[in-house]
Amino acid sequence: MKAISSLIVIFLLVLTTSCGDKYLSVIPTDVLTDANFFKTEADAQSALIGVYGQLQSEATFGNVVDAANLDWTMSGDLYEQDQNTPRVELEMLSLPANNLYIGQMYSALFQGVSRANFVIGRVSQMDNLTAEVKSSILAQAKFLRGIFYYKLVNYFGGVSLVTAELNASSKLDIPRSSAADIWKQVETDLTEAATVLPATWTGNEIGRATKGAALAFLVKAQLWQQKYQEAVTTSEAIINLGIYGLLPNFRSVFLKSNENNKEIVFSTQYSSANDASEGNGLDVRSAPRGAPAAYIGRGANSNFVPQTSWINAIERDASGKIKDQRYYGVVIGPGESHPEMPGFVMPLTFPNPYTRTGYIVTKYWQEASLVNSGINAPIIRYSEVLLNYAEALNEVGRSTDAMKQVNLVRVRAGLDAKPLDLMKDKVLDAVFFERRMEFIWEPAGAFSDLNRRGRFLDFIKANRADYDKIQVDTKPWVKEKVLLLPIPQAARDVNKSLTQNPGYPAFQ
Repeated sequence: MKAISSLIVIFLLVLTTSCGDKYLSVIPTDVLTDANFFKTEADAQSALIGVYGQLQSEATFGNVVDAANLDWTMSGDLYEQDQNTPRVELEMLSLPANNLYIGQMYSALFQGVSRANFVIGRVSQMDNLTAEVKSSILAQAKFLRGIFYYKLVNYFGGVSLVTAELNASSKLDIPRSSAADIWKQVETDLTEAATVLPATWTGNEIGRATKGAALAFLVKAQLWQQKYQEAVTTSEAIINLGIYGLLPNFRSVFLKSNENNKEIVFSTQYSSANDASEGNGLDVRSAPRGAPAAYIGRGANSNFVPQTSWINAIERDASGKIKDQRYYGVVIGPGESHPEMPGFVMPLTFPNPYTRTGYIVTKYWQEASLVNSGINAPIIRYSEVLLNYAEALNEVGRSTDAMKQVNLVRVRAGLDAKPLDLMKDKVLDAVFFERRMEFIWEPAGAFSDLNRRGRFLDFIKANRADYDKIQVDTKPWVKEKVLLLPIPQAARDVNKSLTQNPGYPAFQ
């Protein structure tokens, strides 16, 4: 289960000095060459693991910079307690081109692209691999390149399109390609990967990219491009694999003891064994600071806590008691105990030292916190597959079938099924409501999905108590139908060919 994570360090030790320009990374020939690497299958696999390693970055697929700092804080459903300047800039949608986290994400994603290109280029030239092994490695590398570019175009629109290894003689002043060209590359990579990747892996290979993962990201790309019938067909291909399902108990989806279960389509693999650098900081960021050491261990920060806007949206019965079992699965509030550590009880009053809103997300906090936890970060779950399928079905005139998918997610959460005959706009509302309740602190359900459908501004108007403080009228980039993050100024300083996104100052 953790073999991928424990192998990552092998390649990273070699790659550490090979990051050249951090926006379009150059692999220097004096570090890794055909003369001293890529001689055996083990070399090729080690290099591939180095690409997987980039998923572990908090700035790519670690559910910190994207899911917490950006998506859920910008939408207003997570509150960032430290209020440090870069996070406040995101929370208040100021979005300067020198924002720390935006720059980290842009850089780390391009490093992932560079690593994938490196493997694709070198492995393609190896003549001592079996056709099956070569095809598998290339498919995995293309999948990874595809999802790195997926995230880049999702947040930034058109970016520099690089599909070959860069070296010291390469031209690095590469202008932005159109978003359409990036989406085309994403679809090509994911489609080619899906034709080769297996439906499942076994033993130590569990956690690698699969056919279902490639198809699930392909659906997300198709939804972005409003290719709804294609998204329906691709979603059905995932479902027809017959290997995914919803777990009856929502909490069990996230438990460390139950990782890579049938609901997980793709997750970033972490490990706290042997090498602490292969762990994540999710539990540290969610466990309450100042709580007894028996429950939090070292370094708990409770950086992000649920806002009352999210709490107030949860469905309740006539008496006011929360009905939605997802709340009890991943959140605790005033007077409530931790499911795995019942001795820990949240204070009845707040603000308190643990949380300013009275609530804590326990999705990633399951034991006394470690500096680096081995809990995997869920990237795509089967419930997202169903809700994406529902959105696509609704757009092609199959709203009744769409509500059937929505109700699968609702019933698992202990809620009543909704009527199947809702109007199209109400079906879309239902899809987005379930995303909001289902995916708190995951890379779905908040800013990115809302932004994709042009719903973000209306959402924050209706749900953020501090909306007036954002001063949208002074921030033209927020008024764009699709809000793109600014191209980092540091990247533009290096690459003079990069233009800025609409609404932002040309230079900051």
